[in-house]
Amino acid sequence: MRDTITPPRWLQVGIHSVRTATTVAALTLLVGFGAVGVVATPQPSAPSTQLGLSMGPLDALMEHNRCSVTGFDRDVIPSTAIVRTPGGATELVSFDRGWAVFSGEAAGELVAVCLGPQAGAAPDGGRPNLR
Repeated sequence: MRDTITPPRWLQVGIHSVRTATTVAALTLLVGFGAVGVVATPQPSAPSTQLGLSMGPLDALMEHNRCSVTGFDRDVIPSTAIVRTPGGATELVSFDRGWAVFSGEAAGELVAVCLGPQAGAAPDGGRPNLR
């Protein structure tokens, strides 16, 4: 019969501990990177569905002010924006305020950017009460 040399017990425990720690660390990194990917990726949704843009007054305001929920070409500069305030009111504001809301400097949610009413539009500005 052939004798086999067995390593000391402390060496066996040490090797097993390193192997277990490496496996746990790899699985933790895998789960962590997966969680970061899920949290960092914005969930796709149609802006009209997410913001409830099927309201009549909002549709009229957007049409009158030539608004877009997706923006315009780079060479087109919007003049106004529609924002939803933290209180739930929808307001037509300056583009600068809309940008502040978009960038997080002001509270609210950017709904759309607008080119403004066409020349010869209604004198009231086409601003229905959206509250």
